[in-house]
Amino acid sequence: MGFPRGFLAVAFVGLPVPVAWAGVFDMPQFVAPASFSVGIEPEVILTSGAGLGVNVKYTHGISDLVNVMAALGTGSGPRRFRAGGGAVLDVFPDYGHQPGIGVGFHVFYYRVRPSQVLGITDVTVAELDATATPYIHKSFEAGKTAGRFDPFVSVPVGLRLSEGSYRPFAAVALGSVFMPTDNLRYVVELGVAIQNTDSYLAGGISYYH
Repeated sequence: MGFPRGFLAVAFVGLPVPVAWAGVFDMPQFVAPASFSVGIEPEVILTSGAGLGVNVKYTHGISDLVNVMAALGTGSGPRRFRAGGGAVLDVFPDYGHQPGIGVGFHVFYYRVRPSQVLGITDVTVAELDATATPYIHKSFEAGKTAGRFDPFVSVPVGLRLSEGSYRPFAAVALGSVFMPTDNLRYVVELGVAIQNTDSYLAGGISYYH
């Protein structure tokens, strides 16, 4: 005699689920006060519950030191709907020989599919992530026709609330922003899981106005 399907769904919902977060993307490219950027960020989750996703992000420049942003996304695999926002502080601007150093603070809500075991594909749970994303970057000239590129390293850390329990998570993100014109940014990013999250590969394009 097998267990009822509903019992299995409840049991698997209780399992811990590593989840990738919204990526660093073009965060190191600060938006000037009263200006904005709009970007689209496709992603591929590489580890448990591999899947595809896409995020749309809007960033607005508040001051020389502060940007605010909002994002909305969806996907297949473990991560489904997601929405959130936050602020980015440009602590030390990228100037002269000095690298840029900043930190982002974000809160995201996710709907997550915790398991595909035994054909249970319609069960999702809610997760709330609070993330601090310190980063360091440095812009370089790539030539008169290629524009500039801006490699970055970041260590996102945070807490995840799901089903009444908290779990810390951490990762390392490596990537680069490419700036062929004053208004366009292309991004390539690799996230490597350290604790309670997934590794991922992301890209994207953003328009700065």
